[in-house]
Amino acid sequence: MSASTPPSRPDRVLVFAVHPDDETLGAGGLIQKALKSGSEVRVILVTNGDNNPWPQRFVERHWKITAEDKQRWGKRRREEALAALALLGVQADQVFFLGLPDQGLTSLLNLGSDSIEERIVAEIAEWQPSCIVVPALQDKHPDHNAFGLMVELALDRLSPEQTRPQILYYLIHGKPLYAPACSIELSDDELERKREATVCHATQMALCRSRFMRYAVRRENYLGAPMLDSYQLQHPVRLVSAMPPLLTLHVHLSAWVRRMGKPTLTIMTGPAAYRIDLGSRGTAEIHDSTTNAVIGQAYIVDIDETLELSMPISLFEEVERFYFKVERRWAFFDPAGWRGANLVNPKVQAGVIGLMPCYDVEDFCEQVMLGTLKHVDHLIVIDDGSTDNTAQIVRRMAVQLPGNISLIRFDKNQGKGVGLMAGFIHALNHFDFETMVTLDADGQHPPARIPELVESIHQGAEMVIGERLLAEMPGRSRVGNTLATHAIRWLYPHAPSDTQSGMRAFSRELVEEIARRISGSRYETEFQILLLALSKGKRIATVSIPTIYIDNNRSSKFRPVIDTLRIARAMIHWH
Repeated sequence: MSASTPPSRPDRVLVFAVHPDDETLGAGGLIQKALKSGSEVRVILVTNGDNNPWPQRFVERHWKITAEDKQRWGKRRREEALAALALLGVQADQVFFLGLPDQGLTSLLNLGSDSIEERIVAEIAEWQPSCIVVPALQDKHPDHNAFGLMVELALDRLSPEQTRPQILYYLIHGKPLYAPACSIELSDDELERKREATVCHATQMALCRSRFMRYAVRRENYLGAPMLDSYQLQHPVRLVSAMPPLLTLHVHLSAWVRRMGKPTLTIMTGPAAYRIDLGSRGTAEIHDSTTNAVIGQAYIVDIDETLELSMPISLFEEVERFYFKVERRWAFFDPAGWRGANLVNPKVQAGVIGLMPCYDVEDFCEQVMLGTLKHVDHLIVIDDGSTDNTAQIVRRMAVQLPGNISLIRFDKNQGKGVGLMAGFIHALNHFDFETMVTLDADGQHPPARIPELVESIHQGAEMVIGERLLAEMPGRSRVGNTLATHAIRWLYPHAPSDTQSGMRAFSRELVEEIARRISGSRYETEFQILLLALSKGKRIATVSIPTIYIDNNRSSKFRPVIDTLRIARAMIHWH
């Protein structure tokens, strides 16, 4: 089955629903499409959903929930799932219940889930599905991300003779980080049937009707395989680095996470799990999650909101893949789900990497991309949810020039800063480079000046800014740049005069520090990067570039008032 098309004969689709209702919310459209195409569908309900007392208290009008009450509630939720699946076309003899503890899957995972993984492997071996639908590891619900990881670990147990099925990941709790790997468009009848099936879950609709109905939309999205990169900006564990004899982690803990009780880091190697109390500084014990035995110590340094953990890699079994999750004591949902990392991560050699965010620049992007490729070894292009033909143009260019262009696509506009940071992270994960050059795709930055910026890096600069003449800028750009320059020079008198130029070059070392310290948002991200470089005493150079504004800067997405306020807020927050 193709990742971009619904199942077709002779597919066999196996859906794992963590709680009764996930089968409808996560895969109600796919199930209908599969059955209409002649595919076979089997659904496995992992838990009975019997351990969330609030809907039961509301529906049954009593406060104390006994074990017998939970059992009755779980039976009711199973019946609702059977009714919903019947509406979707699944026969009752193709629905199975594992009966695992609701809100207890993380504990099972940490204590060793061999029997569950063996059950998953046996199901795959017996039924031989060509497609498996499972919860995403990035889902913030502990049960969802725990079972998603159980499936990942189970798939690693498949024998070499077994064909690995296609995996589609549904996300119920949390927002997707990137564009979906597979989307399925529902017809009017399919959408109405999914809505009817959703309503079958009356126990959940009592308190959460509007939230549940938001899943009954025209398009069902499925995510791709979990990333296993060293750098992952969107996860609290931002960096995983294995340089024997040490395993080094950078864990970002926001003020909100810290306020929700002492956080814990769990490390999963597959056969074993370990935990580290992140409330300590200096040294912290590493506990085996099964035996609670102390296996060693981690050394923790607190740098602003980031903890740097170092520990002997020899403490762990000889594995190439780790999984990590940060948990809060006083919160139901996790800050994020599990993230994986391969300790062996070969990279492509590239001296100069170009990075180009694109958003609705169909008239300019192709020419700028071609010009940039003359001066860089590889170009990373971010399509930031464009609504014009930009997406089609950059996709065509990536196909025509394989190996020269990497394309990152967001389904919806995230902001220039998010795109830049995604490009930085992609470069660090996949390329061994010396210099990173960023430029806009709207024709403002001449690619022919890239060699001058790169040469400044070679001469010892750590950051180079393509500096334009302030007097030649259009009014709205001149006002924003002037205000930002005066503000930053109050703190750093030697700051460059053009604080808003997006044409910049960075040493690899500075890119690594940016990845550790900057989260990424909109235009203020570039200002934050400059603040970081100035505050750390980095060597900053400038190269004069033409002041180009096509059609009086018509293509610019800069909003003078809002984005200037964002920049001001960024500077206040920084200090």
